[in-house]
Amino acid sequence: MALVTIRILDGPERGKAYHQIATPVTVGREEGNLIQLSDERISRYHLKIHENGGAIILTDLQSTNGTRVNGEVISVWRLRPGDIISAGRSVIVFGSTDEIANRLAILAKQDKSTFVPMGIDGEEFNFLSRSLEHVTTGDINSSLFDVAIFRGLSPNELAPLHLLPPPQLPTGLQPKNAAQMTEFLQYIHIRLRYLVSSVKSEQLAKKKENDQSDLDRITVSADQWQNIIDLYDKMAKYLNSISEP
Repeated sequence: MALVTIRILDGPERGKAYHQIATPVTVGREEGNLIQLSDERISRYHLKIHENGGAIILTDLQSTNGTRVNGEVISVWRLRPGDIISAGRSVIVFGSTDEIANRLAILAKQDKSTFVPMGIDGEEFNFLSRSLEHVTTGDINSSLFDVAIFRGLSPNELAPLHLLPPPQLPTGLQPKNAAQMTEFLQYIHIRLRYLVSSVKSEQLAKKKENDQSDLDRITVSADQWQNIIDLYDKMAKYLNSISEP
């Protein structure tokens, strides 16, 4: 059992906070949920937050409209302080003020060159920026962010919370599971190796009159472009099926 803090940032229950509540926590419209939301786009039992092996895990309970974390659709996800959960019309932030501040302090010291932004094509990605525009101009009452958790922080300072770092491999795998993981990664590695080896490079003269240097451009064949699309599709299917029983 772990203790977690959850705040409702937007939706019918906007402004509610649940401090240090014991897991597991279910969220949905039904009275049986620890966090009940009167949101018609929320399923009766929409998602569960629980502890497993020292990690806090969010699981979508096969909800009708799905669950997003930091703008990305997920079925199962390891939560970290500052993660933004979107379900129906409700937007939830995970973690206490101190937990989020500690995570930001750790991220500030890390090399984030290999991190990737989450949810860049989704509305959730801009939620913090839009909300903080009101906070930074002093219009606290009209802000969706009428909680003190992020006051004084700029969108740029909060952005690292929603960058996805290179994942660590699971530890303590049984030999069968380790072999399956190796086969999975080897399959992706071989396909990427063929793709990388097929790339052709060419140089284009820059058109600026005072710039005599060349600009590199790489090209891939139509077949290899299809290879990229197919691999992208397979990864989406893997992600979709990982939480299936």
